[in-house]
Amino acid sequence: MPDYQRSTEALTLGGLPEAIRAAIRDRAGSRQLTIADDAPAYLTHSVKLKKSGLFSRMTKTADADREHDTALVLGPKDVYVCTSGEHRGISVLVARLEDVHLDDLGGLLDAKDGMSVNGFPVSAEEARGSLYVGLGAPAGEDARRALEDAIRRAKAG
Repeated sequence: MPDYQRSTEALTLGGLPEAIRAAIRDRAGSRQLTIADDAPAYLTHSVKLKKSGLFSRMTKTADADREHDTALVLGPKDVYVCTSGEHRGISVLVARLEDVHLDDLGGLLDAKDGMSVNGFPVSAEEARGSLYVGLGAPAGEDARRALEDAIRRAKAG
């Protein structure tokens, strides 16, 4: 049994929920970037299907939200990932598409369930981090392909 039930829909930045759209625009502005309302976006709604284990609850490493949203937005040269939940709040990561790659963690990830997006800056020493982006029907595969295509174009140009 999977940990989450997910559904992904294709939108634009302008079609995302206001709080998520505002957080992405704020993050872009803080980095002196611009992103258009018609930028491709994918919104995944995740519902937790089972209770976290005792150890993860005790160490507070368990997901505190029963439901949360994740938005993936493709700017001209950047990818934005915004997570939003009642307990986790809203956070936005942004990375240059030319620095990003996808990873299946040696086959551990099922492509239809999500992807590990690598290349987010995590420190001043040029270190890079990754974030798992869960996906679901009907537009999860479209989101993966759109990100792969954007990465290819960025690295070719």
